[in-house]
Amino acid sequence: MTKLLSRLPLSGRVGLGFAAGALALLVLGIAAPGSSLFFPLVSLWCDLALFAGVLVVLRMAGVRFDLFHCAVIVGLWAAALLYFYWSLSRRDFIYYWDYANYIQKQYAAEAAFAQSPAAGFGLIFGSFAEDYTNFIPLFLEFPFCLTDRTGDSFAFCQVFSVLPMLLTLLAGLVLKVGQMLRVKHRFWYFLIGLSWLFTYPYLRMSALLAQPDWFGLIFAFSILLLTLDFRFERLEPLRFVLLFAATAAVILSRRWYLYFVVGYYFSYAVLVLVSSFKTGKAGRKREALLQVRNLVLFGLLSLAAMAALLWPMVSRILHYSYADRYAYYNGGGLAWELYLQTFRVGLLNFILIGLGLRFTLRHRKAPALPCLGGMSLLLSVLLFTRVQNTSSHQMLLFLPAWFLLFLPGAAALAEGINRRRGLKIAYWAFTLVFAVSVRSTPLTVVDHLPLRGVREFVRLNALTSDRKDLPQIKAIAQWIDTHCAEGETSYMIPHDMLYCSDHFKNCQLPQMPINDKLSFGFSVPGTHEFPMQFFEAKYVLTADPFPQTYVGSSDLANTFNDLFLAVRDQYFTLAATFDMGNGTTFTIWERTAAPTRAEVEYYLSAFSAEDALYPELFSQVAERWLAERGL
Repeated sequence: MTKLLSRLPLSGRVGLGFAAGALALLVLGIAAPGSSLFFPLVSLWCDLALFAGVLVVLRMAGVRFDLFHCAVIVGLWAAALLYFYWSLSRRDFIYYWDYANYIQKQYAAEAAFAQSPAAGFGLIFGSFAEDYTNFIPLFLEFPFCLTDRTGDSFAFCQVFSVLPMLLTLLAGLVLKVGQMLRVKHRFWYFLIGLSWLFTYPYLRMSALLAQPDWFGLIFAFSILLLTLDFRFERLEPLRFVLLFAATAAVILSRRWYLYFVVGYYFSYAVLVLVSSFKTGKAGRKREALLQVRNLVLFGLLSLAAMAALLWPMVSRILHYSYADRYAYYNGGGLAWELYLQTFRVGLLNFILIGLGLRFTLRHRKAPALPCLGGMSLLLSVLLFTRVQNTSSHQMLLFLPAWFLLFLPGAAALAEGINRRRGLKIAYWAFTLVFAVSVRSTPLTVVDHLPLRGVREFVRLNALTSDRKDLPQIKAIAQWIDTHCAEGETSYMIPHDMLYCSDHFKNCQLPQMPINDKLSFGFSVPGTHEFPMQFFEAKYVLTADPFPQTYVGSSDLANTFNDLFLAVRDQYFTLAATFDMGNGTTFTIWERTAAPTRAEVEYYLSAFSAEDALYPELFSQVAERWLAERGL
């Protein structure tokens, strides 16, 4: 057996090892279906398999790391480890809304696998039609299972479960672009290029807020590495399989990566067709036709296979009007999105892009790279703004295109490093310091707030990111837990970045004693249902002044609160008050009169405009609730 294994190539031995690991997991799942070790070991196997896939992608792309490259990669990873630890330890943050979405999914996956492997995998695969799939939690359980399982530890664990693969591919992308640009000063180019991309704030921002959406960039960068210099001159089954797998995985990571997929592949197809046209014009018509044939064949087969594999998601996209439902998040269409992109990229990076464009055009070094990046970016932006404007975590889907524009600039700096060396190194160093200093907070994510000045921004940022009212929030949560018996609920009207029900439900993660005792809020038209939980609740919570940290002009919670205050004394009596220590007072009201049709219709009538647009979320919900209760 030893001699037989020694004759196998390294790839064969690695594959055999993964097969043996999968078999061992199968045996463990059958022998001990409720074992607490099963899910962490499955996650570890998935992480190792994905890292092996990353190495295969790099090898197929013709990228090789030497000792210097490995030292830089390890050094940046160690710096990221310290940065994440420092960033997370210097704040008191309560995870809410999307910032709690994935950790809740992680808890759900753990609970499902604790029942049986079938229940666990059923949860994972059964979510593929949902807007938020359970695909990412499959890779995050290890090492999350070894921690105290809080929101901060969930964010910190991504340094181990996501960042190594992402950083390795990012380094591979830098080298690949350097090869295509034929960079001579490789030392400076690699240092400048990788550090510039790695410290870009929007790469890490969602991760520090426990939104592991950057996991999808593993597959996005894999797609770039497998395609940048490939023109379908020949059929390569392994490359095609890897491309298909990466495309499916990036879509499963987060639905909006589809905009990157469509924008990039369309731009790449145009690039291949232009290359084929030039090849045919040079007299090699047979070779040109072969390129086009292979491109069309791969595209059609991949499209059909992707639709079959992800049909539940595709079907939902085709039947669900995201542009209508997400209209609340449209802050101004294309013009506003261009402003946001400009604001987030920043002057320093635009200088770098300008240097790169000059470098590629002047020296005729791979001008296709900035063309590919620019066209992909433009198409992705146009497609995305048909639905909504971006928040900062959605910048991730544009990063591959922006990075293709950054890297020629890094090459330009490196090639001209001997001229005005001090100035260029100072520019590079200042950019890195500035990028690292950008703090990842909810208000940085919502960077288009109509704030009235820097002082107001700082105040609100401190209130939402560095919670000084955590004892008061826990006290209210304890009050709800004490006063609501099993089956009884309470309802919170505020639904804001400063205060919403998630703050109170998640203030003691991983324990959530009032998760079933405090209902989700009502704020976003087209997304949130008319809150019948309000009429079922034993207690109703509101605040004065009413939180308005991040709301649009069509916010529903503020209107609902005004309606409540106008008739409050007819149905409720004062139960308790809490001073939050920041100028806000929470009041808890106890229902004293059973809900009636007149009360429901009173609140519903104030949302007639929304009801006309979304009757299935307003009047139909209310009528069904009333009919069930004979009202």
